[in-house]
Amino acid sequence: MVKDKISQRTVYAFLAGEKDTSTEAASIIMEALGLNIGTSPKKTKLLKGAGMKAQKPKSFRGRVVAEWKKSGKPKWNPRELLGICLLIDFELRIESLNPAETFRRHIETHNYQEAERWARGLKPNEWK
Repeated sequence: MVKDKISQRTVYAFLAGEKDTSTEAASIIMEALGLNIGTSPKKTKLLKGAGMKAQKPKSFRGRVVAEWKKSGKPKWNPRELLGICLLIDFELRIESLNPAETFRRHIETHNYQEAERWARGLKPNEWK
């Protein structure tokens, strides 16, 4: 049905649910199959609300606390807290954000003792 429009591999990728299918290819396949995408106003509204809740905090401390809550509020030792902070800093680098300049400076200079001390300053024992 889509011969000479898109490659056979693209059709198989689309039908297998792979994510590498382009929007144009997907629309050609869906048109050939007679499929339409419609929206349900009720469901769209619910999904938008869920998306609002899923947004990550912008602050470093906010992200650490969110991770702590998501993990079931564990009692992290200083090394675990430092590990979480390193992961969050990495995530923020990917997003081109730097809300904790001092922490990042300690990491970039390989001063992990000061980075750990900085992380303890987030006062995880006081979180509720």
